[in-house]
Amino acid sequence: MKSYQFKFWHYGVLLTLAIGSAVAYNLNVDDKSLFISGDATHGHHQIELACTSCHTDGFAGEDAVQQACLNCHAEELELVDDSHPRQKFLDPRNAVLLETLDARLCVSCHTEHKPQITGEMGVTLAGDFCFHCHSDIAEERSSHKDLGFETCASAGCHNYHDNGSLYEDFLIAHVDQPDLLETAKLPARTAVQSWLNEHSDKAPLKVSEADISSSSQTAEIATVWAQSIHAQTEVNCSSCHVDRQMQFSSVEIVEQCASCHSDQKESFTQGKHGMRMSNKLEEGFIQQVGAISPQQARLPMNTSATDELSCVSCHGPHEVNLQFAAVEACLGCHSDEHSLSYKESPHFDTWNSNPEGGVSCASCHLPRETHGEQVVVNHNQNHNLRPNEKMMPVCLSCHGAEFSLAALADKTLINNNFKHKPAEKHETFELIRERIARITKSKNKQNQSQ
Repeated sequence: MKSYQFKFWHYGVLLTLAIGSAVAYNLNVDDKSLFISGDATHGHHQIELACTSCHTDGFAGEDAVQQACLNCHAEELELVDDSHPRQKFLDPRNAVLLETLDARLCVSCHTEHKPQITGEMGVTLAGDFCFHCHSDIAEERSSHKDLGFETCASAGCHNYHDNGSLYEDFLIAHVDQPDLLETAKLPARTAVQSWLNEHSDKAPLKVSEADISSSSQTAEIATVWAQSIHAQTEVNCSSCHVDRQMQFSSVEIVEQCASCHSDQKESFTQGKHGMRMSNKLEEGFIQQVGAISPQQARLPMNTSATDELSCVSCHGPHEVNLQFAAVEACLGCHSDEHSLSYKESPHFDTWNSNPEGGVSCASCHLPRETHGEQVVVNHNQNHNLRPNEKMMPVCLSCHGAEFSLAALADKTLINNNFKHKPAEKHETFELIRERIARITKSKNKQNQSQ
């Protein structure tokens, strides 16, 4: 009998079957990592397996993808009064600009899974992308004639989406401020204190009033709890340990805390610490991947850092130590140069001498914000992190605008956590002074002609 011989195309069939089997297996176990075409950006890497949150069903058009971007980012863009909103490019007068750069779509500038061309802020265009629309800026403004387009987005000049702290009117109003303001002071907490003032007639709950089964371990916990804000505000053990549940997953902890702290949960899940728990992601995603752990971060982290991030990673579940949460909780995980330099900085000196009024890690990255009559902490640590000039509102609590922008533009100074003053003044304010001089000259000329 003639023996059967494999031919070249036979190997192709076998290889196709092997690959097809591998794909089918991954589909069966819901492992989507096989289909990722490249690393996600620093902003999305921990939710890259929530594929349908961005790609919907995989066959939707560009409008569906654009809406997926807005599902997460529209609120922030509205909050900062987006300086390049979609409607700007729906104006027929700007139609010609779309021929080279379709600025109506987020993915025109931010294309995921392209690490080889991804720059700061997840931008996948060349650094001079501003040129596409502003090629004639030097003709309109003589002050810009020697400036390269790659410099537009540097701190103190232009932020594509949020120019709130960089508009001329704002800079003119803050020119020539001193480095350190006479009124230097961070907002004071008001939420808890307001409650205590309103309920001053009520005494804190005592150890004996803890509604939990008694044991040597629970007695120790109850003693700590009785000294906490929870006891002062009449939050008893059963308020959190519903049906006497003693062990919680990270997701369950966040949900339980949110029963009282819903605003804090909302901002927490907008930032990297808790974004996997956002209700804007596909259903069941957090159950599939679990909460983020510091070891999964792209910044250097301590190897002994906590396993998963939840509310109690920073706030002890019973003692609620706000001072620990403001510094030591951060340094317990973060080990990058900026974080490790904090305790050698003037900011730490202020906090060490006055924990309530000094500048901690949380003062800048989880800032207190005024909402109506209340001052609350924004638990979204992404809110003012990048681009770094978004930190301006916090800096301006204590420092002048010129000093702040110069500091935020100095990468070396940022790395050593602002140990010294900025090495140089920021050129933006030289342009502003020239602008003020021209405005003054023009007004004087008009007055003389009248």
